[in-house]
Amino acid sequence: MKTLLLSLLLVVSASCTSREARVPEPKRAAPDTIKPGAPSVLTSQVEAQRAKLSLRFEGAGEGVSVVVSGLDGVSITSAPELLSAASVKAGEARDFEVGFTRGPGRGQLVISVTGTFGGAMKSRVHTVALGEGLKKDDGTVQVTNDGDTVKLMP
Repeated sequence: MKTLLLSLLLVVSASCTSREARVPEPKRAAPDTIKPGAPSVLTSQVEAQRAKLSLRFEGAGEGVSVVVSGLDGVSITSAPELLSAASVKAGEARDFEVGFTRGPGRGQLVISVTGTFGGAMKSRVHTVALGEGLKKDDGTVQVTNDGDTVKLMP
């Protein structure tokens, strides 16, 4: 009887002890890892109103499309679709010439690569900076009716 009572007491006390709740640590990628995407590397040479782009594919792909667009005031003057539903080999490089007009300040060319690589649909977006950003001295400083100092940028 004593052993039964002692066993019951141990079971009850074990179930009543508080346990510290633990939140699992989120998994973090190593700082030198790249998100999986279309295996492509872009190099560019920018001139006044055109850019020479070289896109190297680091993996074979099917149905590969490459589209260029402008951002922050950049307009594309050439055909935006550089490659459509093409097959590429690992190590293959494709060269393109893109015409554009810039807006004021700094703009960007955006090159989107999509296709099936390694049996999975993948995409990657590359960007090329154009022009110079706004300088610290650009704009005019004004004081609002509330007494706040603001800088009006062009």
